[in-house]
Amino acid sequence: MTTRDEAREALQSYLGRTGLSVGQVAQRIGYGRHPLLQFMSRAKYSDGDGSKAADLILKFIRDNPLDIPAPPGRLYSTRDVRLIDRQIEYVKRGHWALVNGPPGTQKTFTLDTRMAEQYNGGLEPGVVVITPLPGLRPMALIQEIAIGLGAYVGQNKTATLRSILYTLRRRKAPLALCIDEAQGLAGQLDTLETLRRVADLGRIGLLIAGHDNVEDVLLAPRPDNQLEQWKSRIEQHISYLPGLNEEEARAAIAGEAGELPEEAVRKFIASATVEHQRTRQGRFERLKYISARRLFNSLRDFTEKRGNGKVN
Repeated sequence: MTTRDEAREALQSYLGRTGLSVGQVAQRIGYGRHPLLQFMSRAKYSDGDGSKAADLILKFIRDNPLDIPAPPGRLYSTRDVRLIDRQIEYVKRGHWALVNGPPGTQKTFTLDTRMAEQYNGGLEPGVVVITPLPGLRPMALIQEIAIGLGAYVGQNKTATLRSILYTLRRRKAPLALCIDEAQGLAGQLDTLETLRRVADLGRIGLLIAGHDNVEDVLLAPRPDNQLEQWKSRIEQHISYLPGLNEEEARAAIAGEAGELPEEAVRKFIASATVEHQRTRQGRFERLKYISARRLFNSLRDFTEKRGNGKVN
């Protein structure tokens, strides 16, 4: 690989990960936009080999490194975490899957941790997590996916989609594209179909994660069989997260706070126990589970107070 090729690939990834435009990078390195575009193409570059521009680009990237995400905290090997991990590996083989569960079942925490662990700062992150805002339109979704993959964000939806597909075709490592809080896409049929098209054309798997009702968002009967292709891809691969059991909660308490009196342990577990109601595929259900979020928030408060001498 020539220095120009190395700089071109590094710049394409950098543009994708940061969302900067070619013009913005050109301005920062003291170069013109059009010469930089010419450098990035495979066309003949001026009368030289482009080594001067390549050196400027590589120096700029070294001096302004990408922010590498850090794991959000310690992740315990619970049933929920192991289930999500199995689905991630399943999706990396090109399949589609859905995981859902009530709040506090470690969906976002686990996905963010796995993305941080597998992020290598290069062109091929192993896990890419997209968290769509409610009402996200197709173009915004395409841009988010491009940035996550390190693909160049084009001027329009078509150009960005082509960049995504080009990046996916060049990948050597498997990918799990994960959509977290997917209930935010409720009613966004165009956005959902755009997501399906990216996965189909890119020949990648897709992991959908969300609240209890995300299953109904995607699988509820619709007129004219809308989202029927979604249903056929995921209805056999749905996993429900049950929350922590008592043994897992006790292990987490010991790991975070050390050995505590039994009465204190029971209080932590009781304060994290949630009664939850949901409607799933038209059926009303009442659930009771231990919320990891509530438990770890309580433990964090406890250890901070103990560190400040406010707890005996």
